[in-house]
Amino acid sequence: MPWDALVTLLSQSIYGGKIDNDFDQRLLLSFLSKLFTPRSFEADFALVANLDGSSRHITMPDGTRRDHFLHWIENLADRQTPSWLGLPNNAEKVLLTTRGTDLVSKLLKMQQLEDEDELAYVSEDATRLDTPLVSDPGATDGRPAWMRTLHNSAQTWLQLLPTNLQTLRRTVENIKDPLYRYFEREVNSGAKLLRDVIHDLEDVVAICQGEKKQTNYHRAMLSDLVKGILPASWRRYTVPRGCTVIQWITDFSQRVKQLQKVSQLVSQGGAKEIKTMAVWLGGLLNPEAYVTATRQCIAQANSWSLEELILDVTITDSNEAHVDECSFGVIGLKLQGAQCRNNQLLLTSTIMMDLPVTLLRWTRASPGAEVVRQGKLSLPVYLNSTRTELLFTVDLNIAPGQDHHSFYERGVAVLTSTALN
Repeated sequence: MPWDALVTLLSQSIYGGKIDNDFDQRLLLSFLSKLFTPRSFEADFALVANLDGSSRHITMPDGTRRDHFLHWIENLADRQTPSWLGLPNNAEKVLLTTRGTDLVSKLLKMQQLEDEDELAYVSEDATRLDTPLVSDPGATDGRPAWMRTLHNSAQTWLQLLPTNLQTLRRTVENIKDPLYRYFEREVNSGAKLLRDVIHDLEDVVAICQGEKKQTNYHRAMLSDLVKGILPASWRRYTVPRGCTVIQWITDFSQRVKQLQKVSQLVSQGGAKEIKTMAVWLGGLLNPEAYVTATRQCIAQANSWSLEELILDVTITDSNEAHVDECSFGVIGLKLQGAQCRNNQLLLTSTIMMDLPVTLLRWTRASPGAEVVRQGKLSLPVYLNSTRTELLFTVDLNIAPGQDHHSFYERGVAVLTSTALN
């Protein structure tokens, strides 16, 4: 069977149809190259190599009859570690960490659900200070417990958020810069969302103090906030499902601070200063558009076609890397399932490691560039640890002696942010 037909067949069984991106196709080709080889017909072909970290292998069954295969199965060990699947033996820690994070998130929500049934039946008159529905005997005021809790939480959230975000000033010159146009949209979106969030929280405080009358919009927002659910009107960029309000507020404040830095750089030194800034990629509202803007910036500066440019990624060993005219610094990336030394990837049992400054460099494709890229490892870059949002793929070097397929078996990937997990 031809390789293309085999890939199509596997894609239909795994993905239910056509492969959506090049990375999935490379992943399937990697598995096919390992399993469908002439050596698979040899008796010493290792189905599982280096079992449990040792040099012991699980080889093909020696026989052709059904009883031979049954005997081979019965002789397998009862305890099967994750290394049988090519994963590190501490792979279960990743699952336990994820479950622990979900548990903490649910506990935080439960702390604010004590009076959820009460809130569902609160009428407009019952929310006033002089007509409480339920009073706490130990409280000095007559507000329900959920209202006092939400009042304190809203005040805390307002203190965490920056007060304002200065928008960028457009000029005839800087509007020609693709990178400036991107950050102008980013800052404008962030400033509008910040104003809306602050306005909503101020309304919450006023309602809890009995100084403002509720509307249907406020009732729905109060119901979400008491449960720790992020209001739909605030969800204007991608966040993981189940993200709590306090997680979102903390993360959003960090995003706004980065945009404040961008606004300050432009006001002091002009649009050209943005390029020298190391950007927290996971802290952008639209990180994919940033990568596109950097590509357009290099193409415009050198009068190159966008199709001629290829992305070259360098992981430095320092947090103060030099950025040249064709590269852009990115910080805050996480490498999951491997480690990087001297810009080379190695397999490790470490669950995750923080990457120093990573340089995204756009270069013009040369005749031998495709051959060089084939010798590298293609890894996905996900928005967060849920791995539901694939941003793009990067080609990285691997250390000598490392197998490309082992990285795919272990699910090695780059994450732009884990702040909301």
